[in-house]
Amino acid sequence: DRPADVWEPLLAVADAVGGHWPDRARQACVTLVKASEANDKGSLGVRLLTDLRDHVMLGIDRLPTVAILDRLNALDDAPWADLNGKPLDNRRLSRMLAEYMTADNEPIASRNIKTAGSVLKGYYATDLHDAWQRYCPPPPESPLLPLPGTENTA
Repeated sequence: DRPADVWEPLLAVADAVGGHWPDRARQACVTLVKASEANDKGSLGVRLLTDLRDHVMLGIDRLPTVAILDRLNALDDAPWADLNGKPLDNRRLSRMLAEYMTADNEPIASRNIKTAGSVLKGYYATDLHDAWQRYCPPPPESPLLPLPGTENTA
């Protein structure tokens, strides 16, 4: 099956709905097709970004790498505790996140985080925000907008 066979109906619906949906559907199409062509490498990266946004850094503006790894590796039904027989570590986390860019077009990288009396390496939500917007599906708490003509007027 060609990817276009799968995406054409979705894009037609997005075009009919209008607004931001045509652009968003096309971005999703490109991201997912590229991910499938890269042996799911992209899908794992998107999963990492999504898990960071929805489970690890939810409501937090910065977090040390050690805390991020603890939270990721503790997630149920997530691949992080067993990636080819080993849990996700700081080097692999760093490599995976460096594939994505900040809003300033710099690779996402750990930075110093000052804590009570010490400095730890970690990640800032502001550095991840652009990648979250570009690659992640909408957050679970974001309700979908109703299709035109389907609004409940009762």
